[in-house]
Amino acid sequence: MMDQRSQRKQREVEARRDEILCAAERLFSKHGFFKTSMVEIAGAAQFAMGTVYRIFKSKEEIYISLMEAKSEELFQLLEEQMAQADTALEKIRAVIQVKLAFADRNRDFFRIYVSEWSGFEWTVKSAFGNRIWKCYLSQITLVADVVREGIRRGELQRVDPEAVSLAFHGMLNSTMYVWVLQSNPSESLESKGKILGNLFLNGIEKPIKKK
Repeated sequence: MMDQRSQRKQREVEARRDEILCAAERLFSKHGFFKTSMVEIAGAAQFAMGTVYRIFKSKEEIYISLMEAKSEELFQLLEEQMAQADTALEKIRAVIQVKLAFADRNRDFFRIYVSEWSGFEWTVKSAFGNRIWKCYLSQITLVADVVREGIRRGELQRVDPEAVSLAFHGMLNSTMYVWVLQSNPSESLESKGKILGNLFLNGIEKPIKKK
């Protein structure tokens, strides 16, 4: 076990790490990843360069750590809300509301993700990129498991759970991306939750009236 001095030092390191990530998030959102320097991040966090480099080896590590932290936070929120729902339909609607509300609260983060990720093909193959990819796949698996359980309980029709989950996240992600890139959205992203839920669960086909 760590002594009190070691515990205090660890808390200080974690606090500094969080401050650096918050400063980087603001700068990445405002200027973009490539136009933000480590010097600017250190200045915004009010730390010496040596302090920043002791915690993060590079700007890329800061970026990926920020992505990973937000992904893990979102996944935890998803698990908590889904645990309170009883049926598969309720769980799917919970996922929609949680993801949209999370994007609403973290617009700067999602703007970074949408605007910069396409330039990071190389990171997807790195150890850091793999960690983020696993976080995303965990969301795919989470919804696929809900669909699978819904089929078993007779709540959903027989479909491919993984294919449905991919389509589901594609719908949500495209909605979030377009909204995030708007300079001044006319409405909150969370307000679209009910519409998207009805669209995904009920479809758009107009019922044919029986003669």
